[in-house]
Amino acid sequence: MIHEDLLVMFRHSVCCCLLLLCCLWLSPAAVANNGAVKLRETTTGTEASFRGAAVAGENEAWVTGSKGTVMRTVDAGKNWKRISVPRSAELDFRDVEISLAGAVLLMAAGPGKASKVLRSVDAGNSWELVLQNLNPKGFFDGMDFDDTGKHGVLYGDPINGRLDLYVTHDGGATWKPIPLSGRPALEEGEYGFAASGTGVTINNKMLYVATGGAMARVWRSTDWGQSWDVANTPVRAGNSSSGIFSMDFLDANLGLVVGGDYTKPELKEGNLASSTDGGETWVAQPKVNLEHKACLRFLGQKGVVACGRTGVDVSWDAGKRWQPVDSGGYYTVAVDADGRIAYLAGSDGRVAVMQW
Repeated sequence: MIHEDLLVMFRHSVCCCLLLLCCLWLSPAAVANNGAVKLRETTTGTEASFRGAAVAGENEAWVTGSKGTVMRTVDAGKNWKRISVPRSAELDFRDVEISLAGAVLLMAAGPGKASKVLRSVDAGNSWELVLQNLNPKGFFDGMDFDDTGKHGVLYGDPINGRLDLYVTHDGGATWKPIPLSGRPALEEGEYGFAASGTGVTINNKMLYVATGGAMARVWRSTDWGQSWDVANTPVRAGNSSSGIFSMDFLDANLGLVVGGDYTKPELKEGNLASSTDGGETWVAQPKVNLEHKACLRFLGQKGVVACGRTGVDVSWDAGKRWQPVDSGGYYTVAVDADGRIAYLAGSDGRVAVMQW
């Protein structure tokens, strides 16, 4: 006959074990390990190389790319409709943003006048040219809007040694160039990458711009681009194919930058750095083995997704550990954290929906 004290101890041990199992099951890492991250690839019926992505709620997303291609879904990626943009066959839409009152903005990247911004307030039925680069040396790289959708910033490669910058305070209806005296003076060979339109971000009313090439740095402004400070990062740089390709912030303090050398995407070190002080300083992640990525977005809490031609990876501890989700190459990703859904896009018209 079992002694009463032993029976109590046995029951206590069983309860502790069950509690531990429940905690592990509910933890983000355990969810990932149990295959709860689902990636469903769909087709758009095009052969475009997609570089831009934006979400307008859980079910609506836009992806944009080469040959003036613009696609929209309103049923969480089950079906995609091509949106007509007049006189855009030669344009490469490297970024798309949803601003004030659902206005859609397309950023075309290219030399000189090929860099422009188009805006639609009727879900793509009509488009208005709201910004065009008139300098032959100009090349737009990316844009971003704050949470209100009212205030935005666009950056481009340096002109005469200074970063090309524009701001809007009416949802992208009008844009104003930042005075030359207020633009950051870059080092020779330092510039941005128009890889996914995410080398620029607005966080906590602060503007951030990431660079690459000769140096991998993060520029930061607290007064809408009138003045800037800069921080070095340990991300791989030093040639025309390396540097920071994407950045994102979880909150006012925690941020990540990702990149590397796109001609050597298999290199797994020196591609990621983090900040815990709002971008004042950036530190390496020496224990992280992450191949080159073109885009990085937070999933809410400490979840992160990163994608590139080397595949899709997720982290549930703010980038300290990573797990592969898919080996397919995707160049950009947009996230609706509340709906726990992300839209990825890449070459040959490929798009995918990721849920967790």
